[in-house]
Amino acid sequence: MPGFLITALWGAILSGISLAIFAPYVTLRKISYLGEALSHVAFAGIAIGIITGMNLNLAAMIFVSGIAWGISWLSRHQKLQEANTITIFLSLSMALGIILISLSRSYSFDLPSYLFGNVLLIQKGEVWALGALSIINTLYVLFFYKELFYLSYNPEMAKVFRIRTALAERLFYLLLAINIVLNLKSAGIILVTAQLILPAVIAFNIVRRLHFAILMSIATAIFTALVGFGLSYQLNLPTGATIVICQGLLYGISFFLKRRV
Repeated sequence: MPGFLITALWGAILSGISLAIFAPYVTLRKISYLGEALSHVAFAGIAIGIITGMNLNLAAMIFVSGIAWGISWLSRHQKLQEANTITIFLSLSMALGIILISLSRSYSFDLPSYLFGNVLLIQKGEVWALGALSIINTLYVLFFYKELFYLSYNPEMAKVFRIRTALAERLFYLLLAINIVLNLKSAGIILVTAQLILPAVIAFNIVRRLHFAILMSIATAIFTALVGFGLSYQLNLPTGATIVICQGLLYGISFFLKRRV
């Protein structure tokens, strides 16, 4: 197998793992719209990178992380509904991105790759970054497991037991933003949300306990990355979309088995 294909395969696998670690928490907290919003917010960050000449991933990461922190702060301190806050930031960011792109004289960057994903364009440095991110995600979940458990199942009970969840929640938003930006190359703005949700809903159709769901979510992401990558290579199909289709089929199977049981 050519070297660039091996790099792309590792990129697809690590991309799936990094997103799958957070997938159960996103699903339990019913904030899948947040992942979708942040992936679209990244469009404005990319536009800023084009205008300023910065690295596109770095510009998008800084911008999306700032927006994620803003959403968390406003939701906690200004008592704004999270859904409304996210909608406001999403609308403003998309508008800003469209304006900046229209003002830019350079359209040489590969916009379709950021919209739909192209894992074949992943470089070795980005693969290492995804690997490091997967490790950071794992350490974060292990360290804040109790706080994340209460945030996911019963935030009010955390207040009763005086469990401090503020730091865990802020870091959750920050890491979620970084995960989304770093996975744009492989999954794309449009498909990244699917890869953030589907492994978790498949897992919860099979298991109930949170730690098992995390492991099952990771296993699902690895399996579908391997199968999707192989099918896309053999049939000359877009890799990100093929992986999502594989996850959709696996969800259908898990749902059928759940109903039968």
